[in-house]
Amino acid sequence: MVQCFPRTSSRRDRRLMEDHRLKAFCLAVEMKSFSKAAEARFMTQSAISHLVKKLEDELGVQLFIRKGKTVIPTSAGKLFYEHAKGILEQFKKMENDLYALMQKVKGTLSIGADITAATHLFPQVFYSFSKDYPEVKVALSVSSAERIINDLQEGKIEVGIIEGPLRKSAVFAEQIAEDEIVIIASDDNPLAERKTVSSQDLVSQTFIMPEAGSGMRELIDGFLLRMGVDLEGLKVSMTLGNPELIVQMVQSGIGISFVSKWSVFRAIKDGSIKLLNVPGKKLRRKFYLVSLGKESSTLVARKFREFIKGYRFFIPF
Repeated sequence: MVQCFPRTSSRRDRRLMEDHRLKAFCLAVEMKSFSKAAEARFMTQSAISHLVKKLEDELGVQLFIRKGKTVIPTSAGKLFYEHAKGILEQFKKMENDLYALMQKVKGTLSIGADITAATHLFPQVFYSFSKDYPEVKVALSVSSAERIINDLQEGKIEVGIIEGPLRKSAVFAEQIAEDEIVIIASDDNPLAERKTVSSQDLVSQTFIMPEAGSGMRELIDGFLLRMGVDLEGLKVSMTLGNPELIVQMVQSGIGISFVSKWSVFRAIKDGSIKLLNVPGKKLRRKFYLVSLGKESSTLVARKFREFIKGYRFFIPF
């Protein structure tokens, strides 16, 4: 085994190898912030600062340069980070190999999911999965589809759940669910009383749209183009990245929008949101489980893939 730092005592080596300390340090490097790292680790900022200070005292080197709220690793900090990441990866591999040898489904599963999947798909499947495999812990990160694919390729996560269409073919993708995108308006919008609406009715309205460049926005733009709508002529009052916030803005009467059925389920039930029906026009999107290949490297990831592919998701109304 390669020794990364001078050995002065077995007690110090044991402290340096503590899993939670290495994880907290690595997060501080990656997030360039003690406060953000503390939040991600469910710790206080003072606890992270104390942890780093103890590491610096034990090693006899400065690991970070502090610039306001930003922390930047020194050359020693960068070196320590590279070795710490390697140690954490080896620990995880060792655990997974041992559990696989015993055919014991236990350990941590790292998953990436976009915001819709994390909010509406993941809670459904994980509730059932955790009952079957109670000794599996999940580390869930929520980000864009592009970031999830990059994290897969860099080995930061084992599987991802994203909405289509897929922009890259460098990953293995399996469809696991389908969702319908609906057009919504506030309950006092004049269109809410109509049984059907036309494309001309829609273009007369002010829109709240998902962010440009997102998979959801691409689907919506394509749908409107197929209806003969001039995208340049649309009145878009705001663009938002959070589906729940879009629903709230529509409820307040700012405009109409396109959202997932999952996102608007409760608002439809309480009557604060109405669906707008365009005859013969349905907009659907698919959700995919993505990974680097047909076979996941760990037993936990393989079991999760098998489980989610056979899972029947609840689809509202």
